[in-house]
Amino acid sequence: MKIRWSKYVNFYNSNDDVILFHSVNRAVNKIMTKDLEKINAYLRDGITDVDTKNIISELYVDKFIVLKEEKEEEEFRKVREGRDASGECLVYFIPTFSCNFRCPYCIVESTEHEAECHSEIASADDVVTMAVWLKEYVLERGLKKLTIELFGGEPMVGHEQNLIFLKELSTLKEEGIELTIHMISNCYLLTEKKIEELAQYGLKSIQCTIDGPKEIHDKRRILANGEGSFDQIIENISILKEKEVELIIRINIDQENAPYICELLDFLEEKGFQKSAVLGIAPVDPPITNEAISGHTAHTMKYLEPIYKKLKEKKFNFRLWETFCGHGTRDFFVLCPDGKLYNCPSFAGLKGYEVGDVNAGGFYKERPGMHDIPDKCYSCSLVGVCAGGCFFTKTVHQLGEQYCLKLTHSAMAKNYFLARYGS
Repeated sequence: MKIRWSKYVNFYNSNDDVILFHSVNRAVNKIMTKDLEKINAYLRDGITDVDTKNIISELYVDKFIVLKEEKEEEEFRKVREGRDASGECLVYFIPTFSCNFRCPYCIVESTEHEAECHSEIASADDVVTMAVWLKEYVLERGLKKLTIELFGGEPMVGHEQNLIFLKELSTLKEEGIELTIHMISNCYLLTEKKIEELAQYGLKSIQCTIDGPKEIHDKRRILANGEGSFDQIIENISILKEKEVELIIRINIDQENAPYICELLDFLEEKGFQKSAVLGIAPVDPPITNEAISGHTAHTMKYLEPIYKKLKEKKFNFRLWETFCGHGTRDFFVLCPDGKLYNCPSFAGLKGYEVGDVNAGGFYKERPGMHDIPDKCYSCSLVGVCAGGCFFTKTVHQLGEQYCLKLTHSAMAKNYFLARYGS
């Protein structure tokens, strides 16, 4: 039996150990460097000892090692296509595109989204119509779980619309449908009352963004009146420490703020968030309004090592950054204030990318399915977390075949796994 390393295995050296990460099935293992050398000798020469054979057998089970003739590209295709058979529906609900912030890298402000949709807030009647349509969709599809991501604009601007929407959807529980709610918000308008009102419908998590210590954050996460937002956000998210709602803090990085993120982590530790929040580091996508703020640069990546070391040192809970999303999956879509449907929240409100309209009966017959990714991506060890990158960024900015995030994913994954599993 001829075997080899899977093309989807990534190796990260950590002192006398090597961390293995299979990007497609997400398996993680750690072996000693000397054992890796013995395995490579066996794969090359076919000679080894019993202990090494046992390690190889274990790695074979998790597909770190595969048969030489195995067509692994098909495995990843099945993973992508398998999302259509998951039995789960994930819907981004956008009650309004209006936002109380003016962030310089905002996708809504930096692309040709329809101007008239920016200030629109869905009426109560329209919200009920959308919720009723969604209930019918879930039941007709025979789905078992519905996950709602409250999004915007700023979803808190449309808080009353959120409550109307979720109240209508809550009757799905009587049909045996599991209903889970998450929210992505800047958290400036967050209050204890609003948290409790959303929690009664199953709110599980709130994600907010903090882009550095106060003086840095306030230059990037700017209120519509030009003022900073840091102090109010910290005050508001502190409420979640006493709630059964998970707090996710996203930190967008680029070459301008990356040098200050360790200072932010010290502050967050001082405020006790290492015990109550999950952190996610995310590079600012290129090109947005200013290519100089792109997070996908070698200059930005050099700051990842101290950032992730600090995350580990301070015992934060943190997650892996990835661009493998649900775009084009049948039961993944976006509901907008005017009832229009889109395949992706980044495309929402962008004229010409509508895939349906609730007021016209739902999805168009010609709704685009899952987008293709370049053949070369199927040979990349990180395709399981990258999946060809962000389809929105590639499409809207017409980046073509030169668009590749391997530099970013390699650096992000390496530092994540060394901090998470390294010695």
